Amino acid sequence: MKIRFGTSGWRGIIAREFTWDRVNRVVDAIGLMLQGEGRNSIVIGGDCRFLSPELAESTAERMAGYGFEVILSRGPCPTPVLSHACRKGGHGGVINFTASHNPPLYNGIKFSPWHGGPADSDMTTSIEKLIEAGEKPERGSGSVVQKDLRNDYSREIQKYLNADVFLSSNLKVVYDAFSGAGSGLLDRILLDLGASVRVLNGVRDPLFAGRQHPEPGESGTADLALQVIASGASLGVATDGDADRFGIIDENGEFVSPHDYLPLLLNYLVEVKGYNGVAVRSVTTSSLIDRVALDHGLETVVTPVGFKYLGAEMLKGNVILAGEESGGLSIMDHVPEKDGILACLLAAEMVCAEGRGLAAQLDDFWEKYGRVYVSRVDLHLDDSLREHVTENYFESDPSEIAGLAVESIDRTDGVRMILEDGDWVLIRLSGTEPLARIYVQSDTSEKRDGILEKVTAGFHRMKHI
Repeated sequence: MKIRFGTSGWRGIIAREFTWDRVNRVVDAIGLMLQGEGRNSIVIGGDCRFLSPELAESTAERMAGYGFEVILSRGPCPTPVLSHACRKGGHGGVINFTASHNPPLYNGIKFSPWHGGPADSDMTTSIEKLIEAGEKPERGSGSVVQKDLRNDYSREIQKYLNADVFLSSNLKVVYDAFSGAGSGLLDRILLDLGASVRVLNGVRDPLFAGRQHPEPGESGTADLALQVIASGASLGVATDGDADRFGIIDENGEFVSPHDYLPLLLNYLVEVKGYNGVAVRSVTTSSLIDRVALDHGLETVVTPVGFKYLGAEMLKGNVILAGEESGGLSIMDHVPEKDGILACLLAAEMVCAEGRGLAAQLDDFWEKYGRVYVSRVDLHLDDSLREHVTENYFESDPSEIAGLAVESIDRTDGVRMILEDGDWVLIRLSGTEPLARIYVQSDTSEKRDGILEKVTAGFHRMKHI
């Protein structure tokens, strides 16, 4: 079985695809590539999954044996913190043991080059070829230095926050750390800013407290929503296992979709913080961002799915906000990588600065900009479904879907079929899991749900033929 990198690194089921021997092969390929680039230092860490700490320590010693100066995270470390340490220290890259939001049986390796963002496709293809070749890096005499990387990150993140608005806000936050690496960091920053914080699932648990899909989406934050109501909190926030993704609950205990939070945040960054530049979103993310950008005279750039594409736009400079519907964002000159911690801190700042919760803010926002409704359904991808999607959507131009005429087709990522009134259906294959993802956007929730129901029903019928 060949090792292949997906949208965000190489992931596999522990002891089946993800084995110690295969990890060493990937590490050796990364070391060989970095030596070829003349880079001799690297940051290594991981999240709270099974074997992540042990693999990080073993890999640190292995890379030191190849002559690298290794900065090893002391304990589990969020992905954006590792990225920050790489950029701040001028290191050659990051080896990060994480499978992000995948089920507990998975682990993975995410490699980030010198800029701290995800490796692009050309780089991961090069790593795959080096793995196949099976060569090892040249031996050397390096070193391993353990460091708590969170302290520098905590200081640096302050430049994106207005600490003054927290002082007299009496902010009450409930934080679900998803038994992951964000625990002890996001809550500490909020406490230092003056907020009252209650933490859920703040202890390391590789089984994610029984969550089979540790993703801070609407279903994953249901318990958090209940606790926000019970606590009378102003805000609920969540981060996934490696704290690169975020989830937000408003003052009424309702989930705030990234499709709504991202355009609301963009408007805040421009109107209140005075930022200027380009807005970047993935093709699966609500076009409400485009409306806000247009209103402020800003350009919008639309990318394929995967933060490696959004991060590449950030590296060009002059980006206000880069965000995607799966719960990832970054801003300005911050790391070109998803940062769930920053996303949650900015939500808290908005509540304090506006003196009201996100639900109230969104009501006024929708009154001005209108509203769009986006949903996603994931279907298990077996061979028959893969063949059906490939033949009928990827290799042909469908003229209709769900009984509606297709007016145009966008192939930025997968196939996006634009219908009348600007509604659309997008079908793509996940780059991290064996799933077919179906997205629908419409101007009413009723139309969205009707289209989504017809599309998924059609796929289910096909699977049983």
